[in-house]
Amino acid sequence: MASKLNSEFNYRYQVIGETVWEKIKTLKGFLEGRIRAAALEKVANLKLLALRSELDNTISVNALPHVVMRLQAELLELESHLPSQEEAFELNRQEIKILENLLAEYFLIAEPTRIPGYTDEQMFEANAMNEYTVSLGREIQAEIISCGRASPAKIKNAMNCPQTFHALKLAGLIPDGAKLLGANNDPLCIELKPV
Repeated sequence: MASKLNSEFNYRYQVIGETVWEKIKTLKGFLEGRIRAAALEKVANLKLLALRSELDNTISVNALPHVVMRLQAELLELESHLPSQEEAFELNRQEIKILENLLAEYFLIAEPTRIPGYTDEQMFEANAMNEYTVSLGREIQAEIISCGRASPAKIKNAMNCPQTFHALKLAGLIPDGAKLLGANNDPLCIELKPV
């Protein structure tokens, strides 16, 4: 059954993703789930019709009373969910519209950055380093705001990707003089050298 409505605010500001391509990926996943939930409305209606038909047939052939009562109980249980189920399906339809509108808005922002010939999936992959950098940068910024300095773990994470380290230096989140050190690939020559 469809779930209760998520608000546009949640989708716009709480959804996973710091960059527009990551938000699109996440919202497309939500939309797919909502569309699948909408299909369950037909399934629910068919199950209800099938149970009513089965009960009518069972009564018409003079089945044993316990068989009829079990089907009546199942039908009562199923019908007791109808009001909340109908509300959930209506909210699901509204949620689909919200997601479609947000995706249209985000695609307007994202399309100018699309690499010619790239699919959405390829763009998500091409955007991965950008998403990582922005996400890590915001975490470091939050640590600096709340604690006065970035944690060693976050700085080490930044060191894992030279492009991220450089971008964070340019943003002022890592001091200008900080050098990114890398290992020598020769196991017999133990040294650290600037990357």
